[in-house]
Amino acid sequence: MSLALAGGFFYDIIGIMKGILSLRESLFWEKQLKNLDYQKDAQFIIGRVLDFGNLNDWKAIKDFYGIEEIKKVAKKHVFSNPKDINFWSVIFEIPLNKLKCTRNPLLKTPKAFLRQ
Repeated sequence: MSLALAGGFFYDIIGIMKGILSLRESLFWEKQLKNLDYQKDAQFIIGRVLDFGNLNDWKAIKDFYGIEEIKKVAKKHVFSNPKDINFWSVIFEIPLNKLKCTRNPLLKTPKAFLRQ
């Protein structure tokens, strides 16, 4: 992907953006952040921030990718924690049934715990 500027100069957008996305290296324990391609690896990067990121990481991906791209990735992402699904469902206004989790929800509440 390229961007044409006045004077006929072309700049690689990926190269321009590489220095802009600032995330904690610890989010990517099995890979080095500098080796990730921010466009090709967007689902991996966004998913990792949704699962383990802090507020600064969230701000970085929001500014870099935009809310709509993050929502698209969230719908495809498989969360490992039901609490994360509930949280992002509220934040993104995505119905819970549109998000996936590796864990099954709890069984129905036993009648003994229900108020009569």
